[in-house]
Amino acid sequence: MDTLLQARTKELFFYSPYNFIRVIDQQKQIQNIVIPTLIGNKNIETSISVQGKQHLFFHEYLAWDTAFFNLPTYKLKTVLFNHRDVSIIALAIKEFVTSTIPEGAYLFIEIPSEDILLIQALGSAGFKLVETRLNYFRGNLENFNEPRFPVRRATIADTDNLKRVAREMRNDYDRFHADTTFNVELADEFLSKYIEESLKGFADVVLTPNEPAIPSDSFLTAKFFKNEWDLLGKNVSKMVLSAVSNKTNKGWYAKLISEMTYLLRDEGAEFIHLNTQSTNRAVFYTWEKLGYRLGSSTHVLSLTNNK
Repeated sequence: MDTLLQARTKELFFYSPYNFIRVIDQQKQIQNIVIPTLIGNKNIETSISVQGKQHLFFHEYLAWDTAFFNLPTYKLKTVLFNHRDVSIIALAIKEFVTSTIPEGAYLFIEIPSEDILLIQALGSAGFKLVETRLNYFRGNLENFNEPRFPVRRATIADTDNLKRVAREMRNDYDRFHADTTFNVELADEFLSKYIEESLKGFADVVLTPNEPAIPSDSFLTAKFFKNEWDLLGKNVSKMVLSAVSNKTNKGWYAKLISEMTYLLRDEGAEFIHLNTQSTNRAVFYTWEKLGYRLGSSTHVLSLTNNK
């Protein structure tokens, strides 16, 4: 495996969610984040040989997603190989799918734009593009000095209302709504369930407006990722999921992003990152106005194994 890892080191670096933060050592990102995430113990390793060339596929069975969608769901983490013949890689992918993924099962991958050879091979093997994500980040948090707005930490008591907001504020371009594999209403329910689990502890914090004159019909979640701070040598946190009612909370998206920036900074973060679909132009404007800038792009590709 070491030879295959070495051959793919350049591309694997971009699988790090922090690859655009240049002050974080590249080797730390590869050794402490990329390798454990892509080829750690929870992932299944499958070897496929085509025309004498070995390919290692690392994938994971997603039990929670499988139960929720009533659809066997797998995530392909990456593929290791030591050549540049896209047709052979595509043949290996097809063999992997037919030999390893059950009939009718759903398989997807989030892949950095820099891994262009594997992206082309996946397309040749029948994968479809369902989402392109842009990842933004901000450092220099000590210089963040925006106006303050009244917010509070959401609690379990907010569950029903925030689930409603998540369900109603549909984004047609996120993976679950864009992928025709999923029923649109079920995709709405998935995001509704996601905020419920976030309030139960999946997120480290959920912010919502705390202004007497308006209802708390919006939210923004974040994860501190403090378990990775020592591994990286820098403190990096992430804003994850948001939804804002365009009827009752207009303008609150920017306020929540601003207030979450303050909260994460006060928690100890030195960098903050977040992502959204490449179609979400209004969001880019908001982030850039608050000092965030583009870091990287990734793609989500999927395939249903109809043998």
